[in-house]
Order: sequence, then C-alpha cells, then structure tokens
Amino acid sequence: MTKAEAIAAMQQGKKVTFKYFTGNEWMTINKNGHFEMEDGAACEQHIFWAYRTDPSWDEGWEIYE
Repeated sequence: MTKAEAIAAMQQGKKVTFKYFTGNEWMTINKNGHFEMEDGAACEQHIFWAYRTDPSWDEGWEIYE
C-alpha cells in the first residue's frame, strides 16, 4: 500500500508495517495524533517524515497482523 493509504489505515486505528521494518515492528496513530511504535515510543508525524524523505518510503506499507 502507499504512504497515503497507510496513514489512512492508521487513522482508522490499524497498525501498519513497512518493508524496511523487522518482522515485529509496527506503527499506528495514537489519541494525540502522533505516530506510536510497537515499543511505546511516539513522535509527531512531521518529525517522523522529516527523516524519511526518500521516495522509497512512498510504497511498501502493509497492515500488520
């Protein structure tokens, strides 16, 4: 799925993973609107994307199950 589709899924409360993540890594959007990772770490969305500007981040997302 695309980055936009992954963000939409997280806004619906789903967890997503990415092709560069390890098998147990995922992220979602918490009640504050921040990205929250599987280890409980959270950051503002714009900070997460500030370090991930390469077009390779635009595709390769999937629902974490």
